[in-house]
Amino acid sequence: MKIRALGFTGEQIRAARALARIEQTELARLSRLSLETIKRLERIRGPVEANSRSLTAIAEAFESLGIYFDGGDDGSIGVSWTPQRLRTDMLARPAAPRREGRPGSPLHRMIYFSAASPETIARLKTLVDDIWAAAERRNRELGVTGALFACEGRFLQVLEGPKDAVRQIYGAISADPRHSGLTLIENRAVASRQFSDWSMCCGLFRTDDEILANEPALQHGFHPETLSPAAALGLLSVVRDLQATAPRTRRGAVGGCCSLAGECLDCVCVTGALRSRENLAAPA
Repeated sequence: MKIRALGFTGEQIRAARALARIEQTELARLSRLSLETIKRLERIRGPVEANSRSLTAIAEAFESLGIYFDGGDDGSIGVSWTPQRLRTDMLARPAAPRREGRPGSPLHRMIYFSAASPETIARLKTLVDDIWAAAERRNRELGVTGALFACEGRFLQVLEGPKDAVRQIYGAISADPRHSGLTLIENRAVASRQFSDWSMCCGLFRTDDEILANEPALQHGFHPETLSPAAALGLLSVVRDLQATAPRTRRGAVGGCCSLAGECLDCVCVTGALRSRENLAAPA
């Protein structure tokens, strides 16, 4: 049952955009709505508050890309993709080289969250750098893509790729003593990737307020346990897009002290980063 106009949420709009792999500006263009309207609707928690014309325009924009808001008999609403309806130019969009596995082998997606162990909280910046360096190399070799968001000592990550490769990486992650409390949000076969490469985001900044201020999982800390699969994908899509904006574009190379510690609002990570900086500055 296709939902043409009413009933979807701000989280589902973000998840649909992640599935279509388009930016907010592209959704605004396709729906002929203002960019500010798209941003406002994506920030809403629960059912969006907009007139039927705007909702219909968004639904039709996604339908032109083969993305639908599907309603179930129980009243639930999901986001689905019909490949044959996807535009030719979307299919032609370049993606990072990756191994898809054996012919006919389905892609698999796992989304999980965890928390840094007490022993690593004080050196969270080092842990994040280690994750970035190891994941970038290992994921490329195994053909796995995705995104990781590190915030307030907690991690939210999505892995996509050949099933065996995704499970291999998750197995290594689950055995890492530097974090604990691994909890799966989603673990299933998927028709396509929503993340064509590997990205990592950490920290919170004043410039994020317009986009993330009303994100329920980021109220009074980071609470990934409140996220549904669709909401987790939507949040990861947003933080992935934030990598192309300031101040994150000034982060610099991995390793050493964090150059953005003075601007970052992530209390857990910043405290450890500032202590490391003080220790390096102290005379021998």
